[in-house]
Amino acid sequence: MATNDSSRFSPAERPVILAALEEFTNALAIYHSTLRKPRRHDNDILADCLPLDELRATNPKIMEIMEIEDVKERAASKKIYEDSLRVKRIMEELKIEIRERGTFELLNEEIEKIVAREKEEECLFKEREKLRENTEKLRKIIDEKKIFNEQEKIRILNELLKEQDNVEKLKLISNVKLNYVTEWEKARYEQNSLRCDMEIEKLEKMLKDLRMREKNERRVHAELTKFLTRETALLERKNKEWKERYIQEKKMYEREIQQLRIEIKIIQKKMDKLKEEYQCNQKFINTYLEEKEALEKEKEQWKHMQKSAIKIQAWWRGVMVRRKLGPYRLAEKKKKRPTKTKK
Repeated sequence: MATNDSSRFSPAERPVILAALEEFTNALAIYHSTLRKPRRHDNDILADCLPLDELRATNPKIMEIMEIEDVKERAASKKIYEDSLRVKRIMEELKIEIRERGTFELLNEEIEKIVAREKEEECLFKEREKLRENTEKLRKIIDEKKIFNEQEKIRILNELLKEQDNVEKLKLISNVKLNYVTEWEKARYEQNSLRCDMEIEKLEKMLKDLRMREKNERRVHAELTKFLTRETALLERKNKEWKERYIQEKKMYEREIQQLRIEIKIIQKKMDKLKEEYQCNQKFINTYLEEKEALEKEKEQWKHMQKSAIKIQAWWRGVMVRRKLGPYRLAEKKKKRPTKTKK
């Protein structure tokens, strides 16, 4: 290899490497020719990436046609065949790369792809395990549901049988009721028919009476119409006479009203004169009453003065008698000196 680049083959080393690769390619071609080419329907086989249980869930018809071992064998041969093709393709591309550039970057890329694929397969395997666990759980749940559904089915069938028995009983009861109702309706129909016949006879009799009454009422109506026609003509004639009389009396009363208005004006003038005389007389009467009242007051005052004077005289006379003054003094005591009275 060259000293300046460790990842690149020198031109002298390339033929040796290419010869070794050519031998490996020939051996691979011989091995590839010994392999069985997979048929078209082998492409649908998922045994290389799915377990048998998942294969059964994916396509259950395959398990009915072939055995499990045959499926595994064909899946393995298919995988080997595809791997040999992929290695052959890689070797051809690697020879071209070494011949042209003297490098083996293709191998590094393929190794990285293989590592990435293994990691991806590992993730898929873990995911498959999770899916298998979930599938087992779902199967258990489905089995439990099946058992429950079977029990529920048996219970529903029992209830259905009971309901059928009840329906039969109800049918018998309904038939008996129907017969009873039919007979009852028949008797009711006959009774109603008799009642209707009696009612029809009654209504026919009423119709006959009403027709007779209608005939009489029509005759009465005709007579009343004639009478009202005559009365209407008479009233119209009287109305015309009363209108003429109204006009004449209206004119007469208007003349009388005019005359009365003139008389009212004359009487009004007389009333005004009488009011003036009444006011003058009322003033004279008021003056007379005032003078009379003044005289009465003066007379009352004079009488009061006389009564007061009489009372004073009587009081003074009483004082003189009690104190024996003046002409009421006793004879033997006239010579004595009069005593002083207390004030």
